[in-house]
Amino acid sequence: MSIHAQQLDSTIRKTLDHQLEEYVAAIHRESPEVKQQECDFLIDSTTDSLVRQHVAVKLYGHYLESPLMGDEAVAIHIFDRWFASGNVAMYTDADLINARIFADFNRQSLIGSGAPSLILRDSAGNPEIIDFQYSGNRYKVLFFYDSSCSKCKLESILLRNFLSTSGHPVDFYAVFTGDDFQSWQSFVKERLTADYGNVHVRHLWDPEIESDFQRKYGVIQTPRLFLISPSGEIIGRGLDTEALAKMFGMLFREVKLDYGSDESYELYDEIFASSEGRPQLEEIIKVADHIADATIAKGDTVMFRQMTGDLLYYIGPQTGSSFKEGTDYLVDKYILTRPDVWRTEDDSIKVIGFARMLDDLLSKCPKGTQMPDLTLPGELISSRRSKQGEWNLRKLGGKRNIVIFYTEGCHICDAEKAAAARLLDKEIVGRKTARNTRILLVNVDHILEEYPDMSALLFDTFDLSALPFIVQTDNDAVIVEKYLSLLY
Repeated sequence: MSIHAQQLDSTIRKTLDHQLEEYVAAIHRESPEVKQQECDFLIDSTTDSLVRQHVAVKLYGHYLESPLMGDEAVAIHIFDRWFASGNVAMYTDADLINARIFADFNRQSLIGSGAPSLILRDSAGNPEIIDFQYSGNRYKVLFFYDSSCSKCKLESILLRNFLSTSGHPVDFYAVFTGDDFQSWQSFVKERLTADYGNVHVRHLWDPEIESDFQRKYGVIQTPRLFLISPSGEIIGRGLDTEALAKMFGMLFREVKLDYGSDESYELYDEIFASSEGRPQLEEIIKVADHIADATIAKGDTVMFRQMTGDLLYYIGPQTGSSFKEGTDYLVDKYILTRPDVWRTEDDSIKVIGFARMLDDLLSKCPKGTQMPDLTLPGELISSRRSKQGEWNLRKLGGKRNIVIFYTEGCHICDAEKAAAARLLDKEIVGRKTARNTRILLVNVDHILEEYPDMSALLFDTFDLSALPFIVQTDNDAVIVEKYLSLLY
């Protein structure tokens, strides 16, 4: 013990240590960021220099030795804020040097940070750039080992057995830290074989340590094992195979979830409250991306499934182009392209099936394509006249053509038709705009009753799952908007 520590009364030290132990236990489950703030508060609130030193050293030691993944970030924060800055002295110069080494060799590979890229070499000596940025749905396991390390030998066998049977989508980077080529090749042949099903294995080394992997990933000793998310974020460090298996169990655990509850509707109503229930596409995209950033990017697939599924159930049935385009974005980016997440039979029924149905409906008559060559019965209205008849959807005659599919007894349909009539009012929109606009009203009920063969084709061509359904075309009959509302 240092001279400074000895100057503190033993009774004071004992009482202080007990209080600190109680305090760190109370914040045990908090995030590293919260723990950092609390440590700063405790250290800064002490006025006596010896007490401050004891508190800082005690807290640093606790988080340095903590078995809880992520706590090392707290230790590094204390070092940077209080010791490296000179605000508080460590007991000895050796303590300061060791703390500096720990910080320098670990600060680049903390939980939540982007995994540093590496330039390594394959067995033929060819350089290979390992960039851990977004790669679809695949996780990465980074394993540093040495052939002379007995613990590495055991861990490699356990890793091989786990990865070969797990079925998880993983890119496995096995990095040899030594410089003996023959020893490396023998180790690979005996203990780390090639690809295992959905696991892709890369065997690499850096005999000259040109990549600085030791500092970037804190490889002071081996084995050293990391788990990296598909987005390139470190979500596990200092792992062994057992801990890795538990993390994958959490990431891919099959939890049955219910979607579209009243509470979830109230939540999204509140989120979109500022838009008065008519959010712009950008707002929906922002919410979907935020959910992903706050959940799946941090390895929480259960919360991602819950909130994304709820969002799908909320926006999917809604009318309006923003909701429909938002649904298209959500389905394409976060559901149908993420089989690594939506992998249970329950998901297949509740989410994947619903998403595929919506995707099929949304794909009908996409914007930028020409209106189908169909002739339908309806009422064609211009600024000059209204006429019942049969009309080809490609030959409505306006520079702006609006087709409204409606059903009888629908007050929203009636409101949209009234709004459409105002587009033909010269006093409201101007003479030229009114003259160039055509409105075709198509009674879906009438077609179902009188033209059953036509109705089947109609439902195959357009998304008529919810009425009114409104499409706008230009003078070339190209679809410029669909799921349109004329009320806003």
